[in-house]
Amino acid sequence: QMGVRRLEYVYGFHGCDKSVAQGVLEKKSVMLSSDNDYDWLGSGIYFWEEAPARAYEWAQWKFKKNAAVIGAKIRLGQCLNLLDVAAYKPLRDTFEVLKASGRKLPTNTKYYHRLDCFVINTATDYAAKVLGKPYDTVRCPFLEGEPVFPDSKLYDKSHIQIAVRNHAALVELFPVDVSEIA
Repeated sequence: QMGVRRLEYVYGFHGCDKSVAQGVLEKKSVMLSSDNDYDWLGSGIYFWEEAPARAYEWAQWKFKKNAAVIGAKIRLGQCLNLLDVAAYKPLRDTFEVLKASGRKLPTNTKYYHRLDCFVINTATDYAAKVLGKPYDTVRCPFLEGEPVFPDSKLYDKSHIQIAVRNHAALVELFPVDVSEIA
């Protein structure tokens, strides 16, 4: 098993369109999983951990004046926690099995993480279907953006991303006042 059973809670922030935020917060709709073949952490509902400003920045880029942010209290539960080195060996093993199959594997580019997505989805599907231990969440740090100053290894858009695979991990959803972020 690739993760450690975690009972801790974290707060995550999801950038979206105002109409989506309104529907979800009024319980007229549910948050939908992103199932693109290029999603960094595989299928899931994506959140920036403890980063409402980053979620809002992304939402502004994507939805312009209709940007909104939903906050969530997330129970990590059974988490593929890629902040821990122990989680990487099973992903390497999954990749090696896929490569040995002779199948043409997808590739990663700067913005499209098709190979990462494929390997994570394959590994988490195996955990769920074969081992009977589905993951609630996948969590990973990402270095992103530009160096904060010359020769810095700190990047101005770095964050921890969480892909929520199990809706039950969303303990609480709440509105975020974006006027307090900007």
